[in-house]
Amino acid sequence: MINHGMNNMQNSFESVLSRLSLEQIDTYLYRWQGNNAGIVRIYGGQVIAQAYIAACATVEDDSAPHSLHAYFIRPGVLKQPVLYSVDPIRNGKSFHTRTVKAIQNNEVIFTMTISFQKAEEGITHTVAMPDVPQPEDLKTEQELRKSNIDNIPKELQEIFLKEREYSIKWVEWNDVFDPKKMPPIRNIWLKPNGKIPGDSIFHHAFLSYVSDSGLLVPCMYPHGLSFMSPNLKMIASLDHAMWFQKRDFKWDDWILYSTDSPHTGGSRGLGRGTFFTRDGEIIASTIQEGLFRVKDS
Repeated sequence: MINHGMNNMQNSFESVLSRLSLEQIDTYLYRWQGNNAGIVRIYGGQVIAQAYIAACATVEDDSAPHSLHAYFIRPGVLKQPVLYSVDPIRNGKSFHTRTVKAIQNNEVIFTMTISFQKAEEGITHTVAMPDVPQPEDLKTEQELRKSNIDNIPKELQEIFLKEREYSIKWVEWNDVFDPKKMPPIRNIWLKPNGKIPGDSIFHHAFLSYVSDSGLLVPCMYPHGLSFMSPNLKMIASLDHAMWFQKRDFKWDDWILYSTDSPHTGGSRGLGRGTFFTRDGEIIASTIQEGLFRVKDS
């Protein structure tokens, strides 16, 4: 059992931590049988984070993940367990590679390849963090939603006002119930609503869980759409890639998730993101492509 002292916990933050605990049922086979995150289907960030944890459990030296590339193949069924089958396809001197399959009903719903690297020194540079207000100067997502409470249907108010597993402070606010046309750029400050235990593996896993949330949002900004728009027939993540630049990462402060969308077309949109520490150091980078289908007017 890969539980690292975590118990079954109740609030949103602790529920995410509990999802980083997988049952080992064979050498390279793991299972999650608890409550799945999601509304209609399993939240993609959960499957990414759990596959990440399963792959890390099969690497015995001090190598750390530096990149992952994943495909969402089928919707995950909310009320069923998920099996994670790890293939240790390469153990090298500097790099190790693992491929993980997430399985439900004897069908693969998700695949991910993750690469590990031993620590090395080399040339270093980084781009500048966007010049945005500090989190202390911004309102929380709940404060913004409460100030626009009339836009939220009564049957959805409890869902949209509840505390998440992490706090969000928006730099460019766009109400999902009254979206405005905006440039395809979104900057948000993020901080866990609790203390993440353990080493950087669990901090990166929590980050990968969060990375899938809203990465495609900037794709909709130029079109005045949101995931709540009645004329948006379908939105779904197709694939997800992530690179970890900060090896020893502890998430105990606000970090900036700076995202944009360079292109939409062919019913698909591309989202890009970079996580920065408050001091401007790059933690990780993300890219995701999504499917967008709009109802005929």
